[in-house]
Amino acid sequence: MSSVYSPQYLAESKTTILNVFHAISIVLEISSTSIRLWSVRSRPSITAAFGFDDYLMIWATIVAISECISSLVYGAPYGLGEDLQSFMLVRPNFYSSGNYISSHFYNFAIVFTKLSVLALYYRIFATPGFRAIVVFTALLVFAWLITMEVVLGFECQPIQAWWGAMSGTCLDEVTSADFNNILNLVSDLGILLLPIPIILGLAAHPDQKLSICLLFSLGLGTCAINAARLTVVVSEGASDITWDEVPLGVLSAWEPCSGILSANIPVTYRALADAFSCKRLHERELLRQNSETSENQSPAENDQWLQLENNRCQ
Repeated sequence: MSSVYSPQYLAESKTTILNVFHAISIVLEISSTSIRLWSVRSRPSITAAFGFDDYLMIWATIVAISECISSLVYGAPYGLGEDLQSFMLVRPNFYSSGNYISSHFYNFAIVFTKLSVLALYYRIFATPGFRAIVVFTALLVFAWLITMEVVLGFECQPIQAWWGAMSGTCLDEVTSADFNNILNLVSDLGILLLPIPIILGLAAHPDQKLSICLLFSLGLGTCAINAARLTVVVSEGASDITWDEVPLGVLSAWEPCSGILSANIPVTYRALADAFSCKRLHERELLRQNSETSENQSPAENDQWLQLENNRCQ
């Protein structure tokens, strides 16, 4: 069979792209959540404690990183990104078992992220009716997780048939993945739209309302990745699975990453804006100090100005 394919064809590889995108995802997830935790700790002491939404985001980040690591360990080293024909004769196909593990991490990562967003809604919007809707939505998200885990656990009988260790019968992978992705996309859109009526009803300037709506709508990027993932999920039924599933593997890593980024920005933007504002303020004071010193003004007076501004930005 392998003689049908030319050496040039068999030598083609997507492993570098695959590994780079997974590595970038890990860096972005760690950086984003670290900034979130820093921004919470930088608040006044009375509000500097971590909330339930912060702890859920920590778990979402850990699980998303675990998904990327499992993909790096079981992906490219076991054939993902290379033509199946060039790989199947020299090494056992462990990629499918790694894909099974990554699928569990994927489910938990996106659910923890959704629950973190819902917990944030619950914390900042104190309307009893809205909070009841948030709790109900969280229960639906948790039910979706249980459903996906049950489907994944019983998709093949015996389960070892999922990664080819035993012969058995399996559900249609494309149908199962379509069902998973469609429900995931619907829940993402629902969670994004949930606070919009509350925000529009705030006693604030229309520009401020629009800014807040845009801030909470950053998750549309995650919806776009989810929709793109839905278009390539047919690769799960491809004959050359290790080559055709590369886009699906990359999008499966970047969807949780995008969700984490968009969920962290509403929490971190104010702290980052204040930090940059204070930095610019300090730079202006330094320029003023240099200018006034050159005009023989007492350096002690300039130190007092800097001390006052530092105290304001702490």
